[in-house]
Amino acid sequence: MKTKRLGQTWLVRLDTGEPVVASLQAFCEKEKIPAAAVSGIGTCRNPTLAFFDWEKKEYHARTLTGDFEITGLAGNVSRFEDRAFVHLHAILGDPEFRAWAGHLREAETLAVCEIVLTPLPGGLVRRIDPKTGLNLWEV
Repeated sequence: MKTKRLGQTWLVRLDTGEPVVASLQAFCEKEKIPAAAVSGIGTCRNPTLAFFDWEKKEYHARTLTGDFEITGLAGNVSRFEDRAFVHLHAILGDPEFRAWAGHLREAETLAVCEIVLTPLPGGLVRRIDPKTGLNLWEV
């Protein structure tokens, strides 16, 4: 991981083999970032995406095999159970130019992943919502 700070904004470059979600979580813990907006692009291998089934109140995950372009990575950072919580959604392109999308559980960086992390003032905490079963922002 390579990082550069521009004012309050962080540029984060993940290189081959680095896990996207876990690396961002570790970075936010290290830099003590309690809230941020996240966007990025890059490439990845064998990503795991998830989709929330509203009726069953559970996520269904699928690991895709192979190499993908990360054409859109968007999300946020907050605190959940006193740890950095990185919540990302991704749009991934496969070699057949098909798009796959969902909640990004994890992916291995293939060549590079370029991420812009913009800290938000104050902090943002998540709590489990009894109605949905999701850990939602406390706003």
